[in-house]
Amino acid sequence: MNRLVDWRNWLLLAAVVLLLGAIPVANRLSFDQTIESFFPPANRDIQVLKKSRKDFGGDEFVIVAWHQPGLLQTNPEGEYPELTPEAEQRITTLAAKLGELPGVDGERTRDLARFLRKTPRNKNTRRALLSLFDGILIGPDQETTAIVLQLYAGASANAARVDTIRAIRAVAKEFDAKTSVAGEAVQIQDMFDLVERDGNLLYLASLGVLSLMLMIIFRSLRWVLVSVGIVITTVVCTRAILVLAGAQLSMVSSMLNSLVTIISISTTTHIIVYYRELRGTLNAHDAAVQTLRELWHPVLWTVVTIAVGFAALLVSEIVPVRSFAIMMTLATLLVIVVTLAVLPAAFASGRNVPIPGRVRLEDQLDAVLNRMAHLIDRHPVGTTIVCLALTAITAPGLWMMQVETDFSKNFRESSPIVQSLRFVESNLGPAGTWDVAFDVPDPLTSEFLDQTKDLTNVLKNLSTEDCQLDVLSLNDAIDVPPRLGNASARLKKVDQRQHDLVQSFYNPERRRMRIVLRSPEQQSTEAKLAQIQRVRDAIAAHFERTQAPASKATKQAEAPVASGLFVLMARIIDSLLEDQWKSFLWACFGTFVCMAIAFRSLRIGLISLVPNVFPIALVTGSMGLLNVPLNIGTAMIASVSMGFTCSVHYIEVFQNALPKVGLSEALITAQSSVGKAVVLAHFALVAGFMVLTASEFIPLVYFGTLLSLSMIGGLISDLVLLPLLLRWTTPTVTK
Repeated sequence: MNRLVDWRNWLLLAAVVLLLGAIPVANRLSFDQTIESFFPPANRDIQVLKKSRKDFGGDEFVIVAWHQPGLLQTNPEGEYPELTPEAEQRITTLAAKLGELPGVDGERTRDLARFLRKTPRNKNTRRALLSLFDGILIGPDQETTAIVLQLYAGASANAARVDTIRAIRAVAKEFDAKTSVAGEAVQIQDMFDLVERDGNLLYLASLGVLSLMLMIIFRSLRWVLVSVGIVITTVVCTRAILVLAGAQLSMVSSMLNSLVTIISISTTTHIIVYYRELRGTLNAHDAAVQTLRELWHPVLWTVVTIAVGFAALLVSEIVPVRSFAIMMTLATLLVIVVTLAVLPAAFASGRNVPIPGRVRLEDQLDAVLNRMAHLIDRHPVGTTIVCLALTAITAPGLWMMQVETDFSKNFRESSPIVQSLRFVESNLGPAGTWDVAFDVPDPLTSEFLDQTKDLTNVLKNLSTEDCQLDVLSLNDAIDVPPRLGNASARLKKVDQRQHDLVQSFYNPERRRMRIVLRSPEQQSTEAKLAQIQRVRDAIAAHFERTQAPASKATKQAEAPVASGLFVLMARIIDSLLEDQWKSFLWACFGTFVCMAIAFRSLRIGLISLVPNVFPIALVTGSMGLLNVPLNIGTAMIASVSMGFTCSVHYIEVFQNALPKVGLSEALITAQSSVGKAVVLAHFALVAGFMVLTASEFIPLVYFGTLLSLSMIGGLISDLVLLPLLLRWTTPTVTK
């Protein structure tokens, strides 16, 4: 440690040079903005989605809707309904502008003017066609209309999805400020935009709040700059390494900055508080050497334990989760490297190194911590009963957890996407889109089309008052009057008049057909998942009953199944949670092994698990009891909170003091030294991360709130539960 202090200025210079070199590289880190990345490549829904996109050109639709008074009129002869000249001009003009935007498949733009122009001018045909598009292109009030845009999928897109959505909104706003833009593609893009924007802005804001709190705690700019500098250097260097490795950030890893901040601030605060106490009797150089010599063991094993906890996420089958595990393991280990490069210079460089200040209420805090230690020592049974009661109250909530699949709940009620969704689903129809695709015989027969009609009717009958389901099938188009000839003959006639409509449902080259389903996005978790299951059961029963010729001929490994973005968005939290319990168990095992090795004691290894698991159980159990649903921001709270207690520091001080002063005094010593650093660090971190509650993206609000609550739970673990366990399990030692 003498050598580290002797080389302190060179180490600091190396850290500064590394930071300056990493900044331009780190700025190139990109963000994977695909919903598919949340699922393993072999996931059945992903495979179905990819195949559907190849067969039908994509399933990402954007709905542009508005009120259009005087939308329809009856033709002069009073025979059939038609668009008013003003409405037709507005729809045609807007559809043309939208269809020309990069990323939009203009040939598949659907609007009322386009379809009516290609429809025979007779009463029955027009009315049937308007009924066909009821709830899609025209509302029940006949004064609401929409243009449905189909976006190019994947590599076919000639523009970034974010640019396409922004361009659509800009054109829609120019057309009419009250025009609504909705659809799954818009929700997904808004989610990524908000995470990236708010994540960066609020990270800087939280750093500002943290700096203020550290200034209040240490009363010197030197220690604020050191702590924040370690955070920034670690984050920038981690991001630069990820760029060099060809990695991308995802929705899961967007919390990278926040978690690195927690690890860094907790680590540096403990070290600075320890150094401050030594400066009362030692000069800056000697205090620096002794601090590093005495804290290297607990700091190293604390960081290693946290890194092992993140590494446990590697068992997940989800690519972004595995990437997140690697990122956080790397970042956690970098914390200790950067800390050792920066702190020695902060501790000993300069003529007059200021001693870190003390909070005015610190003496009172010392007194409270001492009283807590005495209380635990004198009343271990009562304290144990309180902890068990708290656990018993919150534990049932673990089995009451709910999953939030209403994607609109990820946004504030006042956000444009929620307002647009509400307008579309109130005035038109459901905005969630999915489909069921299947093989068809070659040649396509009327018998098969009749079977498809039966399936269409079965699916339509699944719609209820509580769970609306709109079904769009090619059979609806070929049944529009006049119904002349068999189903195959009518399909050919429709294809001649409305080829763009037919190709949305039928691809003769790939011998594939689909039925498009529309469900409300704004509905409960139970209703959404139940509807998906009912539809899938009906589809399975139909194809089992009819034994579709295409399925027999091609010997498909899997029967047709309903899937799409609606299903993926409903399953996204389930996907994140699927491996979390397994990861959590591996993290517990890793914590046990690390602590057992660090202290060469199986007893300590087992004891250390309790304070790490307790705050997680406390927070997640409370979520279940309070009906707070899991969303994208909270789905991994258990895994990311593992290891954020200060057990290693506490046990280290306790073990060192035990043979010198005995059990009771050892607890008081650990409580007063480590407890003070824990309280100060957590107080600053909670204040910093409550800034996230200002986000427009609700999962970030939940993430900041629950992470803060987890840290408060960690305080209870460190200051009550851990000393209680040590009190019960440590053999009596005579001084």
